[in-house]
Amino acid sequence: MGYEIVYEILLLLLGYFCGSIPVAYLIGKLGHGIDIREHGSGNMGTANVLRTLGKKAGLTTLVLDMLKGTIAVLCARFYLWFGNYSYFGTDSTSGFPLTLDEGFFLALVAFMTIIGHSLPVWLKFRGGKSAAVGAGAMLGINPIAWVIIMIIWFFLLKFTKLMSLSNLSVTLISMPFYWYFGGNSFFGNNSLWALIVSAAMVVFIYWRHRANIKRLLTCTERKMGQKVDIEKDTKAKTETN
Repeated sequence: MGYEIVYEILLLLLGYFCGSIPVAYLIGKLGHGIDIREHGSGNMGTANVLRTLGKKAGLTTLVLDMLKGTIAVLCARFYLWFGNYSYFGTDSTSGFPLTLDEGFFLALVAFMTIIGHSLPVWLKFRGGKSAAVGAGAMLGINPIAWVIIMIIWFFLLKFTKLMSLSNLSVTLISMPFYWYFGGNSFFGNNSLWALIVSAAMVVFIYWRHRANIKRLLTCTERKMGQKVDIEKDTKAKTETN
């Protein structure tokens, strides 16, 4: 097994730290002089940036958040192609009854980017909800799967105007894609481990969206296009405090 497991642990850490780059926070602070966490929903995600800072800032946040997931997973995929994956010591020669295959490793790196985005060490573990990062990770898993996911997401958003519902829907749909595409090749991996890790991702992302789910169930979720007035929002929060 040698030093391979060290590289794999480093790639898992890379996944976390890529995910933890606080794109929305930096755009708010550097580009507009505000802390995005103190406006609108307080979430560091595309929807809140879009409502608070406009389309350009929202699109920039979406693209850069997705890139965080893509870069980390592509690094892991290149390692599988050109490195010597250790299976974390569970290959057939170890006597361990279950083998943590390549799909497990890819899905785990993707999961680490999601955890990093939601719980960034730089901002006292107060981050976003990780839907965009998860979509970007899917691009690293397989570009075809990513295109399918994004088409579904776009049409759901277009017809419902509810980003949270669109995000939650494609998050759930992503599970079979991890099962089929998560592995050393681009197609037909059929990785049970990737499916299991992706199910854990779904649970985590749904937990992060629990407030949105409550609002969706009570039909009070804010739709796309509803703007946040920064001055009024700041004044209201000041008066409340």
